[in-house]
Amino acid sequence: MSDKNNNEDGKKIVLTASAIEMSDFNLNPFIAFSGGFPMFLPKEFLRKRLYPPTPFNKDGTAKFAPYGLRKIESILIDYFGEENVVTVYPSMLEKFVGKKTKVVGISTMDPLGIGFVSRTYTSFIGISGKPMTTVEFENMLSNPSLRKYRPKIIVGGSGAWQIVKAGVQDQLGIDTVVIGEAEEDVLDIFKKAVNGEELPRQVICRKPRPENIPCIKKPSLFGVVEVTRGCGRGCHFCSPTLRQRYSFPLDHILKEVELNAKNGTRMITLQTDDIFLYKTYPNFIPNKEAIVELINSVAKVEGVEYIQIAHAALAPVVCNPSIVKEIAPTLVDKSRWVYVNNEKYATFEIGIETGSVKLISKYMRGKMLPYPPEQWPDIVVQALGILNDNQIYPLATLITGLPGETKEDVIATLELLDRLKGSRIFYVPLLFTSEMDCILNRERHADLRSLTELHWEVFSTCWSHNVKTWTNGDFQHLIRIVSLIAYLLYYRWLHGPKALKPILKISGL
Repeated sequence: MSDKNNNEDGKKIVLTASAIEMSDFNLNPFIAFSGGFPMFLPKEFLRKRLYPPTPFNKDGTAKFAPYGLRKIESILIDYFGEENVVTVYPSMLEKFVGKKTKVVGISTMDPLGIGFVSRTYTSFIGISGKPMTTVEFENMLSNPSLRKYRPKIIVGGSGAWQIVKAGVQDQLGIDTVVIGEAEEDVLDIFKKAVNGEELPRQVICRKPRPENIPCIKKPSLFGVVEVTRGCGRGCHFCSPTLRQRYSFPLDHILKEVELNAKNGTRMITLQTDDIFLYKTYPNFIPNKEAIVELINSVAKVEGVEYIQIAHAALAPVVCNPSIVKEIAPTLVDKSRWVYVNNEKYATFEIGIETGSVKLISKYMRGKMLPYPPEQWPDIVVQALGILNDNQIYPLATLITGLPGETKEDVIATLELLDRLKGSRIFYVPLLFTSEMDCILNRERHADLRSLTELHWEVFSTCWSHNVKTWTNGDFQHLIRIVSLIAYLLYYRWLHGPKALKPILKISGL
């Protein structure tokens, strides 16, 4: 399909996101984490192999798009009409941006590569100066059609704060940066852009009323459907905790599930900051009946091949393990993941973050509810046992370098990791990042220079576990060879002798 604009008028409102955020990574939301890694291969190769474009509709518009962008699209279509609003892959901008285009709306999760994953692994790998997310964001903004027709550029999404924090809005040619949940304010902003009125440089959005959050009208990447919004547990490093928490009605959820399933989405991703928050009782006591009904109802929708839960907390697993036992068979049956022994398993993301009771008490007491923070290490071990017993093998984040972290705190994390030996879990250790829309937004980022040998031990323990747990013997042998060559030729110069012990541990030597 040609990407040239045969109709120079273009569309009034064009919505898009970078090539990396418009891809489903071959239907693997977890591989999407790699978007924060340095661009170590030519982007043409990566676009073809790692994050290929999703299908186009016959008219060149995007068949699938990020869920948040679909929400904005729905609001704009209701007011401006479907004939005036299109969502497109960035390579198709030249086809849809023209003389009549008033505004291009861009959604972004990590435009400058300073999110948790990007900062961490760009620093460690150190192969190039920019992560893939940044390269693709800049590539999109340099599209010739944007320079030629000069529509207003409005950028929003969960990573929009990075542009403001880095002070690069003018440098990037962005007219307005929208921060926060945009459903309440986005229409007024786009009205001003379409009418040629002066736009605000930055908009901090009001919290939307649930009744003003529309259903999407067109299918989303990964079949994302929002089941809850907000969290309320109060973790200081996390932005969802600042959002009002509510659960969407089941009929609202199923309407979006059915729309996705009818339009070729193979996977339904239940977007939530914790599945156990769905219609939760006071004090974060999970609502078993509501959760079981939700999972079973989604599974019954015709055309749903896979179900993927986005996130879950650990304390509710221990609070009511019968929930896991009841939903696990459906999640495993509707899973697309197969372990190295060819056994199917289900997964979702969890946050362990630390083994330190002190840091849990200081920064994330709510993570433990309905239990006291002093029980955190035991809760983690018990919850992982329950999940693994039910063929759920989660992806777990850990955060190093939290403000005020001491040697004793890091040792506590290492002790917890030792207790979890043998668990089927994939660790993603991260450097603390002070995001703009979190309670710790004034704190300093953690960086490689501040890491102690114990911090390096946390990273190497996690990745050594990942290699042993998630790869077979042949691949482990390859990792040993590649790791040693990489250290001798590169990493001893980049990180110094302190990198040797972690690399040896990761490689199993």
